Amino acid sequence: MVFRSLFPALVSAALGLLPGRVLAQTFSGTVVSGATQQGVPFVNIGLPRRGLGTVSDEQGRYHLTYNAAYATDTVRISSVGFRTQLLPFASLLAAPSIQFVPEEVALNEVSVTAAGAYRRTHTVGLDKPSSHLNFHMISNELGTEIGTIVHLDRRPALVQSLHVAVVKNEAGPLTFRLNLYRLDAKGVPTPEKLLAHDVFVTAQPQAGVLSVDLGSDRVVLDQDFLLALEWVKAPDGAPEADFTKRISFGGAMKAGGMQLYMRRTSQAAWIKPTFSSNVPMLGLRPALALYATVKD
Repeated sequence: MVFRSLFPALVSAALGLLPGRVLAQTFSGTVVSGATQQGVPFVNIGLPRRGLGTVSDEQGRYHLTYNAAYATDTVRISSVGFRTQLLPFASLLAAPSIQFVPEEVALNEVSVTAAGAYRRTHTVGLDKPSSHLNFHMISNELGTEIGTIVHLDRRPALVQSLHVAVVKNEAGPLTFRLNLYRLDAKGVPTPEKLLAHDVFVTAQPQAGVLSVDLGSDRVVLDQDFLLALEWVKAPDGAPEADFTKRISFGGAMKAGGMQLYMRRTSQAAWIKPTFSSNVPMLGLRPALALYATVKD
């Protein structure tokens, strides 16, 4: 039962690492495709230095609360299939309608010539959560994300499906994006996504495993990665209530490299939560019940 007490400590430690913020003003804008002039849904917009960010809605509209003192900061605007934009925040404040330039997604795939190279089907990541540990998002802001490092013991691996274990959901239908991020040489998540298109799941008001089939996508990976869950949409017409304690995801204490990461909102820095325990941990770390089915 001791693990149940770890979550509040873990979250408070994570929040303690967040930068102080003075939020005074809100502005609105739209993100449209330069090719079609149609709104681009679920675009990540944020100031990485400040931990300020948001996600556009299905029509490309966004609202961002900010401090005017951050006008000289750089804002990052990104979405799969479009060229990432970096510009002074003052420029976005002056012209909040963003013309997004489409861009072909070039992924570093592994060429495997043998037709029967992928013989074993199994799961990677945490597919058996503990009944004693679960996790919540650390903020109620669009773009908040939680994820875990997934280790590939045999490479290359052909991704078949992605899964997330929902322990409870009292917040109504919530839409999340599943992201795969490349790791740098030190094993830290980079902004680079490994999927050629967005993948969404909607958590209904009950517990269970959410799954998405990627078998036809031919996603081939030859490295460990961060598998993360990002909140992008609340129920239509829902009041602005704190949902962070109303939906929770499975977890467990695991040995090895299954490092947990969190971030407060869109484009914010990733945080490795720290926590303490009154029992020896023996190399165990908290892991989130996000996992993939692969062939290798």
